[in-house]
Amino acid sequence: MPESPVSLARPRIWPGAVIVVAYLLVALGMSLLGTTNIQNFIGLILVPLGAAVLLGIWWLAASRVPVLDRVLGFVLPASALGLLYCFQESWDGMLLAYAIPAMTVGAVAVLILTQRMVWRRQRWVALVYMMVCASVFAALRVDTVSGGLAPVVSWRWSPTAIERSEALPGIDVQKTASLPAQAGAADWPAFRGAQRDGRVVGTTFHSDWTTPPREVWRRKIGPAWSSFAAVGDYLFTQEQRGSDEAVVCYLAATGEPVWANRVTARYEDKMGLGPRATPTFFEGRLYTQGATGIVQCLEAATGATVWKRSLAEDAGADVPGFGFSSSSLVVGDLVIVFACGDEGKGAVAYKRASGDVAWMAGHGTTTYSSPHFAVLAGVPQVLMVTNGGMQSLAPDTGASLWEHEWKIPTNPRCTQPLLVDDRRVMFGATGTSGSRLLRVEKKDEAWDVGTVWTTKKFRPYFNDYVLHKGYCYGFDGSRFACIDIETGERKWEGHRYDGQVLLVANMDALLVLSEAGDVVLIEATSERFNERARFKALRGKTWNHPVIVNGKLYVRNSEEAACFELRPASAAG
Repeated sequence: MPESPVSLARPRIWPGAVIVVAYLLVALGMSLLGTTNIQNFIGLILVPLGAAVLLGIWWLAASRVPVLDRVLGFVLPASALGLLYCFQESWDGMLLAYAIPAMTVGAVAVLILTQRMVWRRQRWVALVYMMVCASVFAALRVDTVSGGLAPVVSWRWSPTAIERSEALPGIDVQKTASLPAQAGAADWPAFRGAQRDGRVVGTTFHSDWTTPPREVWRRKIGPAWSSFAAVGDYLFTQEQRGSDEAVVCYLAATGEPVWANRVTARYEDKMGLGPRATPTFFEGRLYTQGATGIVQCLEAATGATVWKRSLAEDAGADVPGFGFSSSSLVVGDLVIVFACGDEGKGAVAYKRASGDVAWMAGHGTTTYSSPHFAVLAGVPQVLMVTNGGMQSLAPDTGASLWEHEWKIPTNPRCTQPLLVDDRRVMFGATGTSGSRLLRVEKKDEAWDVGTVWTTKKFRPYFNDYVLHKGYCYGFDGSRFACIDIETGERKWEGHRYDGQVLLVANMDALLVLSEAGDVVLIEATSERFNERARFKALRGKTWNHPVIVNGKLYVRNSEEAACFELRPASAAG
């Protein structure tokens, strides 16, 4: 029986091809030019969604295929995408960021490649493609998101982060660490170092990584975004191990565990599983905060609990949507943490010896930032960066000294303040907010806080920054950049790393641990962007801050930790 005219007819494909080409060009432009997470969201979600809408209009109104085929060709992929959304409901359907362009743009590509076929056969090839595509995406699971908000996926049958943490070998040892009474000048006793500025001094190493730095040890580790504190011969960090949050002490030389302190607590959100804060070492004790708000004082030598508090109960606050992320700050006899409580309960200070509440003060409901000690205009103070701006509190009483309001409606601030000198401090935010330099002065008993400059060309997200010889180096969104601290003018913009940075001051160098787990060495100069060297250190999403102590580089992420030997600068070859 001869073919009917309808089955012999070919669809009008060129409008769909034009839409696909336009989409690919826009997506490429967003990929090359987009920097912030908001721009990434537009490129990941809104651009492919817009292309899908245009392709749907073309298909229904101008494709020239039989009406029933138009209806089925629209309903079937729409239903498949709807089911995928339901599968990923707890993740807001983020798998659609990949599924929508794959199913729509891919289907048009199939039609173009099979355009010599008669429609009756061509439609079956397109249908099979969409069924295979839907099946593949149905087998995927969104585990977390990247710094640019891109879904990080795995097969549904692969172990989840919780299952991987439960499968880790138990830490059964309970030894005693031989620690100094005080952290030394070469130690790294707290988050981003003793001053929380990411600055490494008195260290140089060979920058020719043609042969990468020697790996000293590597081990599996529990999920967490905590960094290392390093004192003497030991490392301290936090990790999730099954249903427990654990503070763990490791030998710096071998990576072997020394002791572990466990509390029953677990927190997980889109950003990941486990604790977010870094332990703080002070006079032989560790001060830690878990993601659910458990604040502890531990004997650093043994891991024994001295005292323990619930931040959520003390401040009357719910666990925030991103978990408690504040690394404890020790000032004198107090331990200060961010609490995100109601008015007057933004921060809590505990007595270092007993754990009793000394004061509650301040406000601000969201931040990933930690309390930051500063001396501005000759006055010691604690700076807190929140969604409301920056506030300054008296360390001993929590009394408000001054406040600079700069609200942000989007993502929480995540970075530390940057102390420029004894009168100026910089802080920033992601999205379209940018960064701002403040001048802080005290006249008699009154504080005068003014804006020196504001720039939207330096928009840090979760990536901290460093100051060197009058220039700030850090991240404009995901792209590494340099700005003049005097003017806020951007001097250059480099590659995308989405990671964390250390300043190696004696080398005029910047060491970046990227989100992809690469260690990158960059020249700290305002003249140009110059990547000197790089090597692969870790696998998997890496947001944790790197640490350099005694010629060793310590890195970790939510899956593994590793130590690398940095050859002395005088070493040959």
